[in-house]
Amino acid sequence: MLSWLLGSVFISLFTGSVYVVASLGLTLTLAVVKLPNFAHAEFLTIGAYAGAVVSFLFPGNFALMSTAAFLLCAFIALIINTVVYSKLISKRVTIYILVLASFAVAQFVRYGVFVIASLTGLLSTAPDFPLTVIANVYTAQLTNAYLIALVLSIGVSVILALFLNYTGTGRSMRAISDNSDLARVSGVKYTRVVNLMWIIAGGLGGVGGVILSTYTTVTPVMGFNLLLEIFAVVIIAGLTSFIGTIVGGYLVGFVEGTVMAVLNHYFGLAYTYQPLLPFALIIIMLLFKPTGLAPNVALGAKLAKKLAGRKK
Repeated sequence: MLSWLLGSVFISLFTGSVYVVASLGLTLTLAVVKLPNFAHAEFLTIGAYAGAVVSFLFPGNFALMSTAAFLLCAFIALIINTVVYSKLISKRVTIYILVLASFAVAQFVRYGVFVIASLTGLLSTAPDFPLTVIANVYTAQLTNAYLIALVLSIGVSVILALFLNYTGTGRSMRAISDNSDLARVSGVKYTRVVNLMWIIAGGLGGVGGVILSTYTTVTPVMGFNLLLEIFAVVIIAGLTSFIGTIVGGYLVGFVEGTVMAVLNHYFGLAYTYQPLLPFALIIIMLLFKPTGLAPNVALGAKLAKKLAGRKK
């Protein structure tokens, strides 16, 4: 029992780390502009492809792969916001219109990736990133990709939380989150701050895609296949909490890995039912704690008022 159980736990840690990095950008988008961006999953796909292409030129260089993925996805996120989201938000459309727009953007981006991947012969590929076994724990092999994913998930979460709480731009993002109109009149440079938010959100999605690509085949639907898990994480997190995103990411990974292994071992439940587990988590969370495990405390209004007082 100990062998397969510990093996599944370590696999769950890796999966959860991927979910954390992949979900942080969506959490940031929800926190600042309150947009449930269904196109966020496409950043994972684009980032995975960017990392794979770079790895063909510089094999095994994860830092360069991640940098290229971050920059490309940040640029695309900025373009999408400029062309679509910023114009809709300025017209004060409803959240339903924004959600539908994000669906349309996701479809457009996904099929664009399909076309490019088809023309370049990369409909199905994998990065040139050799996996090195660091340690063997019963049935699980801990590789360099596991370690990178774990360090990135915790490190990026901490850095992002510190940025939002202890920098002027981060506090401006929080002020916009609570009351964008008050933030504007208080002197916050709304467009610049929101653009930076999209750069960070898109870039983090791209890095998540690079991590995921080390253990799966890169295809134009790679990110789309994780869309449910990403939204399960942010719902569990309370939509806007970075601490909650860490908890939610590892919880979803644990349920898909360890809980599924227990159900299979003791009850004979086939792994084909694994995609149902995030749905179950979402339903349970919405029924018993719809605010999530660690919802953020709204401090934006206080910050905006302080800014207004200083301006006077």
